[in-house]
Amino acid sequence: MTKYNQLLLLGIILFLSINFNCGAQNFTTYFADGKAAYDQQNFNKAIQFFQKARLQGKETIGDTHPDYILDIEYLAKSYQGLKDLGNANIYYMSLEKLLQKSGNTISKKMGDTQEIIASNSVIMKNFAQADVYFQKTLSTREKKEGKDSKEYTLSLHKYSQLYLKGRKYKEAEGMYRQLEPLAEKNLKGTADQAKILAELAEVYLALKRVDEASIQLSISISAYEKTDAPKSSYVHLYLQEANLLEKAGKKEDAITAYYKYIEVLESAFGIKNKKYATEVERLAIHFDEKLHSPMDSYNMMNKKLAANITTYSENSLPAAITYIELAEMEIDQNKIPLAEEHTVKALEIYTELGKVNSPDGIAASITLARVHSILKKNTEAEAMYKKAIADTEKYLSTEHTTYGKSLDSLAFFFIEHKRFEEAEKTIDKGLTAREKSVGKQHIDYGNSLYSLSKLYTAQDSLEKAEKALISVAKVREAYYGALTVEHATCIKELGDLYKGMGEEQQVKALKTYRRAIHLFEGIGYKKSAIVKEIYNSIDEINAR
Repeated sequence: MTKYNQLLLLGIILFLSINFNCGAQNFTTYFADGKAAYDQQNFNKAIQFFQKARLQGKETIGDTHPDYILDIEYLAKSYQGLKDLGNANIYYMSLEKLLQKSGNTISKKMGDTQEIIASNSVIMKNFAQADVYFQKTLSTREKKEGKDSKEYTLSLHKYSQLYLKGRKYKEAEGMYRQLEPLAEKNLKGTADQAKILAELAEVYLALKRVDEASIQLSISISAYEKTDAPKSSYVHLYLQEANLLEKAGKKEDAITAYYKYIEVLESAFGIKNKKYATEVERLAIHFDEKLHSPMDSYNMMNKKLAANITTYSENSLPAAITYIELAEMEIDQNKIPLAEEHTVKALEIYTELGKVNSPDGIAASITLARVHSILKKNTEAEAMYKKAIADTEKYLSTEHTTYGKSLDSLAFFFIEHKRFEEAEKTIDKGLTAREKSVGKQHIDYGNSLYSLSKLYTAQDSLEKAEKALISVAKVREAYYGALTVEHATCIKELGDLYKGMGEEQQVKALKTYRRAIHLFEGIGYKKSAIVKEIYNSIDEINAR
């Protein structure tokens, strides 16, 4: 080789070396800038630098170099940070191939990468791809950490959740059965183990194995209570347990469980939390309508009052509304002095806030009039009923629902005191107003018809009462539905009417009572006091 050729070759080598070093240096700079942007959670900027590093690095250090592989990993993480899971998975799959190419097929990094791809696929509802990658993950975990390892257990849990979410409950049961002993060994005393137990209960419930679900749920709750997991993360399990006990017909146990749920809900979120107030109110209704326990319903309404007072104040509108709700319950439970105290308190609040002539304020005055009537303060009661009607006309309108309610209340007062002519005029006024404002098919019109049926019954005009009550039943069925307390009660009252209409109507009475029993049983009232009353009436008719 001539001296010239030697110099030329040396120059080429030197040029390539300089370019390689510059390229490698550029890769390092781009990667460092990308990492800095990533650490500041500026993912778009990070992606720009990592992409430049990727292009530069492939030409210089090669795609099996650890730094290049790390760049691809951070590209995937950056897209993950943007919640762009499609692009994230593209680069995680690239990372998987590079790990294989670089001899890291059996590694923790490979298992982690495959699990991320699977989890992202679940979110994107690509369940087939998720299934494939969870299987890959488990294979890698088994070879790297072993089948009895914590890593394998956690990955198997995520794989099991895929079948639970996909509603493949039989397959899910098999996987959770396999998972249980591993969780006992590797996750004992942790929230992860408690969650696995709760999810198995969910599987049993979906398979309609209610007793097993109930037992499993109880075990899960017990496991959660032994962990440091926030109660907010598992408070829903107490509600599920109560629901299952109710479905199993264990009424007293269910009520106890509902109380426990509210106790934990308060502990988890606080009495001022909107969810707490909503739930105690919902359970107040549920205890009354579904579990037929007025006292427990009353207790829940008291909890609602405490929540409203704590959240707003003792003299707030929410507190005033709840005072009236309590008063209505107290009237039904014959706690009249307490009903009077709460109603007066509510009216004081409405007056102080300038809301005494609002719909709620006028409704409160009607409640107080009812209390006065029960206490035989008839003059005060009548005056308050009439004032409620006048205030509704003046401040609301004759088309407002409160107007008809005021007229109905006064009509019942007149009926109770056998002032039938005044009652009829009041009812006619309500029927006319409601027909004009809401029409004859509306429940408000049905309420006026109900008042009319009570008037006819009190006057012993039973055929007229029958006609009115049949119309009420039709309106209630159309408005509420056949299987409702409102409709079933109306059918029961129709049976009572036939029972009092003489011997020729007793067959019709029995037929109507049986229909009422069927309706009440359909809404879970099989063992209720009202159904027992119907059976007693049937026995009386049969004994004649």
